[in-house]
Amino acid sequence: MKQLRVLLAKPDFASLLGSRVYQTYPLGAMYVAAMLQERGHEVLIYHGDVSNPEPLPNGPVVLGEMNVAPLTADICAPFGDLLDSWQPDVVGISYTTADWAAAHQFAKMAKRRGIRTVAGGIHPSLMPDEEAESGCFDCVVAGEGDWEFAASAFETQETDPLFSLGHDDLDRYLPARDAVIGHEKYPDFLRGMIATQRGCPYACAYCAAPAVFGTKVRTRDPLRVRAEVDALGVAHGRIIDDSFGVNRAHGLAVCAALAGSGYQWIGDMALQNVDEELAEALAAGGCEKACMGVESASPRWRELSGKHLEEGDPEAALALLKGKGVAAVAFYMILGFPGETVAEMRATLAWARRLKGEGAEICLSLLTPYPGTKLWEMIPAGQRPQSWAGFLHQSGRVMLGDCTRREWDRVIEEARQI
Repeated sequence: MKQLRVLLAKPDFASLLGSRVYQTYPLGAMYVAAMLQERGHEVLIYHGDVSNPEPLPNGPVVLGEMNVAPLTADICAPFGDLLDSWQPDVVGISYTTADWAAAHQFAKMAKRRGIRTVAGGIHPSLMPDEEAESGCFDCVVAGEGDWEFAASAFETQETDPLFSLGHDDLDRYLPARDAVIGHEKYPDFLRGMIATQRGCPYACAYCAAPAVFGTKVRTRDPLRVRAEVDALGVAHGRIIDDSFGVNRAHGLAVCAALAGSGYQWIGDMALQNVDEELAEALAAGGCEKACMGVESASPRWRELSGKHLEEGDPEAALALLKGKGVAAVAFYMILGFPGETVAEMRATLAWARRLKGEGAEICLSLLTPYPGTKLWEMIPAGQRPQSWAGFLHQSGRVMLGDCTRREWDRVIEEARQI
Protein backbone atom coordinates (compact mmCIF):
# COMPACT_ATOMS: atom_id res chain seq x y z
CA MET A 1 0.00 0.00 0.00
CA LYS A 2 1.30 3.42 -0.92
CA GLN A 3 2.11 5.59 2.08
CA LEU A 4 0.02 8.75 2.00
CA ARG A 5 0.31 12.14 3.57
CA VAL A 6 -3.06 12.82 5.15
CA LEU A 7 -3.97 16.19 6.60
CA LEU A 8 -7.00 16.12 8.90
CA ALA A 9 -8.50 19.54 9.52
CA LYS A 10 -10.95 21.12 11.96
CA PRO A 11 -11.90 24.65 10.88
CA ASP A 12 -11.63 27.75 13.03
CA PHE A 13 -14.72 28.24 15.17
CA ALA A 14 -14.08 29.75 18.60
CA SER A 15 -12.02 32.50 16.98
CA LEU A 16 -14.92 33.30 14.62
CA LEU A 17 -17.32 33.58 17.57
CA GLY A 18 -14.82 35.72 19.45
CA SER A 19 -14.55 33.56 22.57
CA ARG A 20 -12.24 30.78 23.67
CA VAL A 21 -15.19 29.43 25.67
CA TYR A 22 -16.35 27.77 22.44
CA GLN A 23 -13.01 26.07 21.79
CA THR A 24 -13.39 22.38 21.00
CA TYR A 25 -11.08 19.38 21.08
CA PRO A 26 -11.07 17.20 17.92
CA LEU A 27 -10.83 13.84 19.67
CA GLY A 28 -12.60 12.11 16.77
CA ALA A 29 -9.98 13.31 14.30
CA MET A 30 -7.26 12.06 16.67
CA TYR A 31 -8.80 8.57 16.59
CA VAL A 32 -8.92 8.68 12.79
CA ALA A 33 -5.29 9.78 12.77
CA ALA A 34 -4.33 6.81 14.97
CA MET A 35 -6.09 4.40 12.61
CA LEU A 36 -4.37 5.88 9.55
CA GLN A 37 -0.97 5.88 11.29
CA GLU A 38 -1.35 2.17 12.06
CA ARG A 39 -1.95 1.63 8.34
CA GLY A 40 1.40 3.28 7.58
CA HIS A 41 0.33 6.78 6.62
CA GLU A 42 1.84 10.07 7.72
CA VAL A 43 -0.83 12.19 9.42
CA LEU A 44 -1.07 15.74 10.71
CA ILE A 45 -4.10 17.44 12.26
CA TYR A 46 -4.69 21.15 11.68
CA HIS A 47 -7.16 22.74 14.11
CA GLY A 48 -7.73 26.37 13.21
CA ASP A 49 -8.30 27.46 16.80
CA VAL A 50 -4.90 26.16 18.01
CA SER A 51 -2.76 25.53 14.92
CA ASN A 52 -3.27 29.10 13.74
CA PRO A 53 -0.61 31.20 15.52
CA GLU A 54 -3.07 33.96 16.47
CA PRO A 55 -4.27 33.71 20.12
CA LEU A 56 -7.95 33.10 20.77
CA PRO A 57 -9.97 36.08 22.05
CA ASN A 58 -11.45 35.81 25.53
CA GLY A 59 -14.98 37.05 24.89
CA PRO A 60 -17.97 36.07 27.06
CA VAL A 61 -20.53 33.35 26.52
CA VAL A 62 -23.54 34.82 24.78
CA LEU A 63 -27.10 33.48 24.87
CA GLY A 64 -28.98 34.85 21.91
CA GLU A 65 -28.18 35.95 18.38
CA MET A 66 -24.58 35.07 17.53
CA ASN A 67 -22.54 36.43 14.70
CA VAL A 68 -20.05 33.97 13.29
CA ALA A 69 -17.38 36.10 11.64
CA PRO A 70 -16.39 35.21 8.08
CA LEU A 71 -13.34 33.06 7.52
CA THR A 72 -11.13 35.78 6.01
CA ALA A 73 -8.05 35.28 3.85
CA ASP A 74 -5.84 36.20 6.80
CA ILE A 75 -7.46 33.56 9.02
CA CYS A 76 -7.19 30.94 6.27
CA ALA A 77 -3.59 31.78 5.41
CA PRO A 78 -1.88 29.33 7.83
CA PHE A 79 -3.99 26.47 6.49
CA GLY A 80 -3.16 27.43 2.91
CA ASP A 81 0.53 27.69 3.78
CA LEU A 82 0.43 24.17 5.25
CA LEU A 83 -1.24 22.79 2.13
CA ASP A 84 1.54 24.31 0.03
CA SER A 85 4.46 23.35 2.25
CA TRP A 86 3.44 19.85 3.39
CA GLN A 87 1.62 18.92 0.17
CA PRO A 88 -0.78 16.26 1.50
CA ASP A 89 -2.25 13.63 -0.78
CA VAL A 90 -5.63 13.80 0.99
CA VAL A 91 -7.35 16.35 3.23
CA GLY A 92 -10.06 15.11 5.59
CA ILE A 93 -12.23 17.80 7.16
CA SER A 94 -14.30 17.21 10.29
CA TYR A 95 -17.13 19.60 11.09
CA THR A 96 -20.44 20.21 12.79
CA THR A 97 -23.46 22.07 11.47
CA ALA A 98 -22.26 25.28 13.14
CA ASP A 99 -18.92 25.36 11.26
CA TRP A 100 -20.30 24.12 7.94
CA ALA A 101 -19.37 27.29 6.03
CA ALA A 102 -15.77 27.29 7.27
CA ALA A 103 -15.39 23.59 6.44
CA HIS A 104 -16.55 24.15 2.88
CA GLN A 105 -14.11 27.03 2.54
CA PHE A 106 -11.26 24.78 3.71
CA ALA A 107 -12.34 22.10 1.24
CA LYS A 108 -12.36 24.55 -1.66
CA MET A 109 -8.83 25.64 -0.77
CA ALA A 110 -7.68 22.02 -0.99
CA LYS A 111 -9.62 21.32 -4.19
CA ARG A 112 -8.05 24.33 -5.92
CA ARG A 113 -4.68 22.66 -5.30
CA GLY A 114 -5.85 19.36 -6.78
CA ILE A 115 -5.96 17.55 -3.41
CA ARG A 116 -8.52 14.83 -2.71
CA THR A 117 -10.99 15.92 -0.02
CA VAL A 118 -12.94 13.79 2.47
CA ALA A 119 -15.76 15.02 4.73
CA GLY A 120 -16.41 13.57 8.17
CA GLY A 121 -17.80 14.49 11.54
CA ILE A 122 -21.27 15.20 12.84
CA HIS A 123 -22.81 17.24 10.03
CA PRO A 124 -21.63 14.98 7.18
CA SER A 125 -22.91 12.02 9.21
CA LEU A 126 -26.35 13.62 9.38
CA MET A 127 -26.46 14.96 5.81
CA PRO A 128 -24.19 12.65 3.78
CA ASP A 129 -26.01 12.96 0.46
CA GLU A 130 -26.22 16.74 0.64
CA GLU A 131 -22.52 17.02 1.43
CA ALA A 132 -21.59 14.53 -1.30
CA GLU A 133 -23.50 16.66 -3.81
CA SER A 134 -21.97 19.95 -2.64
CA GLY A 135 -19.03 19.69 -5.02
CA CYS A 136 -16.59 20.33 -2.17
CA PHE A 137 -15.75 16.73 -1.31
CA ASP A 138 -14.63 13.67 -3.23
CA CYS A 139 -16.00 11.34 -0.54
CA VAL A 140 -18.11 11.57 2.61
CA VAL A 141 -17.76 9.32 5.66
CA ALA A 142 -20.93 9.10 7.77
CA GLY A 143 -20.55 7.80 11.31
CA GLU A 144 -17.34 6.73 13.02
CA GLY A 145 -14.26 7.15 10.87
CA ASP A 146 -11.64 5.27 12.90
CA TRP A 147 -11.91 1.77 11.51
CA GLU A 148 -10.66 0.05 8.37
CA PHE A 149 -13.84 0.33 6.34
CA ALA A 150 -13.59 4.14 6.44
CA ALA A 151 -9.92 4.05 5.39
CA SER A 152 -10.96 3.51 1.78
CA ALA A 153 -12.14 7.14 1.70
CA PHE A 154 -8.47 8.11 1.98
CA GLU A 155 -6.73 5.19 0.24
CA THR A 156 -8.92 4.78 -2.86
CA GLN A 157 -10.79 6.97 -5.31
CA GLU A 158 -14.15 6.03 -3.76
CA THR A 159 -16.79 8.72 -4.35
CA ASP A 160 -19.99 7.27 -2.90
CA PRO A 161 -20.78 8.13 0.74
CA LEU A 162 -19.40 5.55 3.15
CA PHE A 163 -21.65 4.63 6.06
CA SER A 164 -19.31 3.63 8.85
CA LEU A 165 -21.48 2.02 11.51
CA GLY A 166 -18.71 1.82 14.07
CA HIS A 167 -16.87 -0.99 15.78
CA ASP A 168 -16.69 -2.61 19.18
CA ASP A 169 -12.92 -2.59 19.78
CA LEU A 170 -12.68 0.89 21.27
CA ASP A 171 -9.31 0.11 22.84
CA ARG A 172 -7.56 -0.71 19.58
CA TYR A 173 -6.36 2.86 19.14
CA LEU A 174 -5.52 5.67 21.49
CA PRO A 175 -6.15 9.12 20.01
CA ALA A 176 -3.06 10.47 18.24
CA ARG A 177 -2.90 13.69 20.26
CA ASP A 178 0.66 14.44 19.18
CA ALA A 179 -0.51 14.64 15.55
CA VAL A 180 -2.21 17.98 16.28
CA ILE A 181 -0.12 20.98 15.27
CA GLY A 182 0.00 23.16 18.39
CA HIS A 183 -1.50 20.53 20.71
CA GLU A 184 0.40 22.02 23.65
CA LYS A 185 -1.68 25.20 23.30
CA TYR A 186 -4.90 23.50 24.39
CA PRO A 187 -5.81 24.19 28.02
CA ASP A 188 -5.33 21.23 30.37
CA PHE A 189 -9.08 20.77 30.62
CA LEU A 190 -9.25 19.95 26.90
CA ARG A 191 -6.01 17.97 26.77
CA GLY A 192 -7.48 15.79 29.51
CA MET A 193 -10.54 14.81 27.47
CA ILE A 194 -11.21 11.08 27.09
CA ALA A 195 -13.99 8.70 26.05
CA THR A 196 -14.90 5.50 27.90
CA GLN A 197 -17.80 4.39 25.68
CA ARG A 198 -19.75 5.22 22.53
CA GLY A 199 -23.44 5.06 21.70
CA CYS A 200 -26.55 6.14 23.56
CA PRO A 201 -29.69 4.03 24.06
CA TYR A 202 -31.92 7.07 24.52
CA ALA A 203 -33.66 8.74 21.61
CA CYS A 204 -34.22 12.34 22.67
CA ALA A 205 -35.83 14.24 19.81
CA TYR A 206 -33.32 17.10 19.84
CA CYS A 207 -30.13 14.97 19.95
CA ALA A 208 -28.10 13.76 16.99
CA ALA A 209 -25.84 11.37 18.92
CA PRO A 210 -27.77 8.14 18.13
CA ALA A 211 -27.67 8.99 14.42
CA VAL A 212 -23.88 9.32 14.54
CA PHE A 213 -22.81 6.73 17.12
CA GLY A 214 -25.81 4.42 17.21
CA THR A 215 -27.94 3.25 20.12
CA LYS A 216 -25.77 0.27 21.05
CA VAL A 217 -23.53 1.18 23.98
CA ARG A 218 -19.98 -0.04 23.40
CA THR A 219 -17.50 0.21 26.24
CA ARG A 220 -13.76 0.39 26.84
CA ASP A 221 -11.73 -1.61 29.32
CA PRO A 222 -11.70 0.48 32.52
CA LEU A 223 -8.05 -0.42 33.13
CA ARG A 224 -7.15 0.92 29.67
CA VAL A 225 -9.02 4.08 30.54
CA ARG A 226 -6.91 4.44 33.69
CA ALA A 227 -3.72 3.85 31.71
CA GLU A 228 -4.69 6.56 29.24
CA VAL A 229 -5.41 9.01 32.05
CA ASP A 230 -2.06 8.25 33.71
CA ALA A 231 -0.26 8.84 30.41
CA LEU A 232 -1.96 12.21 29.88
CA GLY A 233 -0.34 13.74 32.92
CA VAL A 234 -3.05 16.34 33.47
CA ALA A 235 -5.14 16.86 36.58
CA HIS A 236 -8.42 17.93 34.97
CA GLY A 237 -10.47 16.74 32.05
CA ARG A 238 -13.82 15.70 30.71
CA ILE A 239 -15.25 12.28 29.99
CA ILE A 240 -17.20 12.90 26.81
CA ASP A 241 -19.52 9.87 26.93
CA ASP A 242 -23.04 10.83 25.88
CA SER A 243 -24.42 9.20 29.01
CA PHE A 244 -21.81 8.05 31.50
CA GLY A 245 -23.02 5.17 33.64
CA VAL A 246 -25.89 4.14 31.36
CA ASN A 247 -24.16 0.76 31.50
CA ARG A 248 -24.20 0.63 35.30
CA ALA A 249 -21.50 -2.01 35.76
CA HIS A 250 -19.15 -0.25 33.36
CA GLY A 251 -19.66 3.18 34.92
CA LEU A 252 -18.93 1.83 38.38
CA ALA A 253 -15.86 -0.02 37.09
CA VAL A 254 -14.47 3.12 35.43
CA CYS A 255 -14.96 5.08 38.65
CA ALA A 256 -13.16 2.35 40.59
CA ALA A 257 -10.30 2.33 38.08
CA LEU A 258 -9.89 6.11 38.27
CA ALA A 259 -9.93 6.21 42.09
CA GLY A 260 -6.62 7.52 43.39
CA SER A 261 -5.45 8.72 39.96
CA GLY A 262 -5.66 12.38 40.88
CA TYR A 263 -7.71 12.96 37.71
CA GLN A 264 -10.64 15.31 38.35
CA TRP A 265 -13.28 15.15 35.67
CA ILE A 266 -16.63 16.38 34.43
CA GLY A 267 -19.12 14.03 32.79
CA ASP A 268 -22.61 13.94 31.28
CA MET A 269 -25.06 11.42 32.63
CA ALA A 270 -28.76 10.65 32.47
CA LEU A 271 -30.69 12.03 35.42
CA GLN A 272 -32.53 8.76 36.01
CA ASN A 273 -29.24 6.87 36.47
CA VAL A 274 -28.03 8.97 39.40
CA ASP A 275 -28.67 7.13 42.65
CA GLU A 276 -26.82 6.61 45.93
CA GLU A 277 -24.52 3.94 44.51
CA LEU A 278 -23.49 5.93 41.44
CA ALA A 279 -23.11 9.20 43.36
CA GLU A 280 -20.76 7.52 45.81
CA ALA A 281 -18.76 5.92 42.99
CA LEU A 282 -18.49 9.24 41.14
CA ALA A 283 -17.10 10.96 44.21
CA ALA A 284 -14.54 8.20 44.80
CA GLY A 285 -13.57 8.13 41.12
CA GLY A 286 -12.67 11.81 40.89
CA CYS A 287 -15.83 13.21 39.29
CA GLU A 288 -15.99 16.85 40.35
CA LYS A 289 -19.04 17.82 38.33
CA ALA A 290 -21.98 15.80 36.96
CA CYS A 291 -24.00 17.31 34.12
CA MET A 292 -27.60 16.17 33.76
CA GLY A 293 -30.30 17.02 31.27
CA VAL A 294 -33.40 18.49 32.91
CA GLU A 295 -34.37 20.20 29.65
CA SER A 296 -37.86 21.63 30.26
CA ALA A 297 -40.57 22.16 32.83
CA SER A 298 -43.21 21.28 30.25
CA PRO A 299 -44.60 17.73 30.65
CA ARG A 300 -46.02 18.11 27.14
CA TRP A 301 -42.60 18.64 25.59
CA ARG A 302 -40.85 16.05 27.75
CA GLU A 303 -43.33 13.48 26.48
CA LEU A 304 -42.98 14.63 22.87
CA SER A 305 -39.19 14.70 23.02
CA GLY A 306 -38.81 11.35 24.72
CA LYS A 307 -37.38 12.91 27.88
CA HIS A 308 -39.23 11.08 30.65
CA LEU A 309 -38.58 12.32 34.18
CA GLU A 310 -40.63 13.32 37.17
CA GLU A 311 -40.61 16.85 38.57
CA GLY A 312 -38.83 15.83 41.77
CA ASP A 313 -35.97 13.86 40.18
CA PRO A 314 -33.53 16.76 39.58
CA GLU A 315 -33.82 17.90 43.19
CA ALA A 316 -33.25 14.37 44.46
CA ALA A 317 -30.22 13.84 42.20
CA LEU A 318 -28.81 17.23 43.20
CA ALA A 319 -29.13 16.37 46.88
CA LEU A 320 -27.44 12.99 46.38
CA LEU A 321 -24.51 14.48 44.49
CA LYS A 322 -24.15 17.42 46.84
CA GLY A 323 -24.04 15.05 49.79
CA LYS A 324 -21.08 13.25 48.21
CA GLY A 325 -19.21 16.44 47.32
CA VAL A 326 -19.94 16.30 43.59
CA ALA A 327 -21.16 19.51 41.96
CA ALA A 328 -24.14 19.32 39.61
CA VAL A 329 -24.93 21.10 36.36
CA ALA A 330 -28.52 21.18 35.12
CA PHE A 331 -28.84 21.40 31.34
CA TYR A 332 -31.94 23.09 29.99
CA MET A 333 -31.58 22.50 26.29
CA ILE A 334 -35.23 22.91 25.44
CA LEU A 335 -36.24 26.54 25.45
CA GLY A 336 -38.24 27.42 22.37
CA PHE A 337 -39.64 24.04 21.28
CA PRO A 338 -42.31 23.90 18.55
CA GLY A 339 -45.51 25.48 19.84
CA GLU A 340 -44.07 26.30 23.28
CA THR A 341 -45.91 29.15 24.96
CA VAL A 342 -44.31 32.02 26.84
CA ALA A 343 -45.87 30.64 30.04
CA GLU A 344 -44.15 27.28 29.48
CA MET A 345 -40.83 28.99 28.78
CA ARG A 346 -41.09 31.02 31.98
CA ALA A 347 -41.99 27.90 33.97
CA THR A 348 -38.71 26.34 32.75
CA LEU A 349 -36.79 29.47 33.75
CA ALA A 350 -38.43 29.42 37.19
CA TRP A 351 -37.36 25.81 37.64
CA ALA A 352 -33.82 26.71 36.64
CA ARG A 353 -33.75 29.52 39.20
CA ARG A 354 -34.99 27.14 41.87
CA LEU A 355 -32.28 24.57 41.15
CA LYS A 356 -29.67 27.31 41.06
CA GLY A 357 -30.82 28.38 44.51
CA GLU A 358 -30.30 24.81 45.68
CA GLY A 359 -26.69 24.81 44.50
CA ALA A 360 -26.77 23.60 40.91
CA GLU A 361 -24.98 25.31 38.04
CA ILE A 362 -27.34 26.13 35.21
CA CYS A 363 -26.67 25.80 31.49
CA LEU A 364 -29.47 27.15 29.31
CA SER A 365 -29.63 26.60 25.57
CA LEU A 366 -32.09 27.59 22.86
CA LEU A 367 -33.63 24.76 20.91
CA THR A 368 -32.10 24.24 17.49
CA PRO A 369 -33.45 21.61 15.09
CA TYR A 370 -30.28 19.87 13.98
CA PRO A 371 -30.65 17.82 10.82
CA GLY A 372 -30.94 14.10 11.38
CA THR A 373 -32.87 14.49 14.63
CA LYS A 374 -36.51 13.74 15.33
CA LEU A 375 -37.00 17.43 16.04
CA TRP A 376 -35.92 18.24 12.49
CA GLU A 377 -38.58 15.87 11.18
CA MET A 378 -41.23 17.60 13.31
CA ILE A 379 -40.78 20.83 11.37
CA PRO A 380 -42.63 21.20 8.05
CA ALA A 381 -40.14 21.31 5.18
CA GLY A 382 -41.23 24.84 4.25
CA GLN A 383 -40.35 26.14 7.71
CA ARG A 384 -36.90 24.58 7.95
CA PRO A 385 -33.90 26.94 7.92
CA GLN A 386 -32.41 27.50 4.49
CA SER A 387 -28.91 28.25 5.76
CA TRP A 388 -26.59 26.65 8.32
CA ALA A 389 -25.01 30.00 9.22
CA GLY A 390 -24.90 30.51 12.98
CA PHE A 391 -26.63 27.17 13.57
CA LEU A 392 -25.75 26.71 17.21
CA HIS A 393 -27.94 25.79 20.18
CA GLN A 394 -27.24 29.02 22.01
CA SER A 395 -27.84 31.39 19.13
CA GLY A 396 -31.62 31.79 19.20
CA ARG A 397 -31.58 32.12 15.43
CA VAL A 398 -34.38 29.58 15.00
CA MET A 399 -37.61 30.56 16.78
CA LEU A 400 -40.06 27.66 16.99
CA GLY A 401 -42.16 28.68 20.00
CA ASP A 402 -45.69 30.05 19.92
CA CYS A 403 -44.69 33.65 20.55
CA THR A 404 -43.76 36.86 18.84
CA ARG A 405 -40.15 37.81 18.16
CA ARG A 406 -40.44 40.51 20.82
CA GLU A 407 -41.66 37.98 23.40
CA TRP A 408 -38.89 35.59 22.38
CA ASP A 409 -36.26 38.30 22.86
CA ARG A 410 -37.65 39.07 26.31
CA VAL A 411 -37.49 35.41 27.33
CA ILE A 412 -33.89 35.20 26.15
CA GLU A 413 -33.04 38.27 28.20
CA GLU A 414 -34.62 36.66 31.27
CA ALA A 415 -32.59 33.53 30.61
CA ARG A 416 -29.38 35.57 30.43
CA GLN A 417 -30.04 36.84 33.96
CA ILE A 418 -29.94 33.28 35.34
